[in-house]
Amino acid sequence: MSIIDKKGKIFGKLNIIDLIAIILIVAVLALIGYKLLDNQSGALGGEGEPVVYTVKVKGVEPEVYEFIQGELPCQLMAANEMLNATITDVQATPSENATYQMVWNTNQNREILTKVDAGTYDLVFTIEGTVKNDLASELGTQEIRVGKTHIVKTTTFELDGGVILSCERPDRQAAQE
Repeated sequence: MSIIDKKGKIFGKLNIIDLIAIILIVAVLALIGYKLLDNQSGALGGEGEPVVYTVKVKGVEPEVYEFIQGELPCQLMAANEMLNATITDVQATPSENATYQMVWNTNQNREILTKVDAGTYDLVFTIEGTVKNDLASELGTQEIRVGKTHIVKTTTFELDGGVILSCERPDRQAAQE
C-alpha cells in the first residue's frame, strides 16, 4: 500500500492540498494560543521589572489628605483593573501662597491653568510597582517617566494633575553595583 495513490490522495482518503490547509490552520491556531497565553501570564504578575517612583500632586484639600493617610498602603488601579503597584507612602507640604499650575483636563482633552489655593497641601506619593514592558515603561495605561503627568487612582480616591518627580529601578541599580 502506497502513501499517495493514483488520484493524489494520502492513504486513499485525504487530498494533498487539504492536508496542507489543515497543517496551516493548526499552525495558526497554535500561534494564536501561544500569544494569548503569553499575554495572560504577563498580566497576572509573571515577569517584570520593579520600579519605585514619586508623584507630586499640588493643591489637595486637608480632608482628602487625612483620608488618604488612613488608606495607606493601597493598590493602584487603571481602566477598572487593579495594577501591580502600591502607594507605600505620602508626604505633605502645606501650600502657603496661592499658586498656579498646568493640569491636564480629560474632559477638554488639553492642559488648563488652574489656581492652587493656600491652605491646601502638596502631596508626594511613593509608589512601588512592576512594569511588564521595560521599553514602554507602563503601569496600566500610564507611562512611568520623570516629568510626565500622572493620575494617582485607587478604588477609594483619584487625584489628577500629578507629575512624576523621580523613578528608580532597583534591579538595574543592583546590577550596576
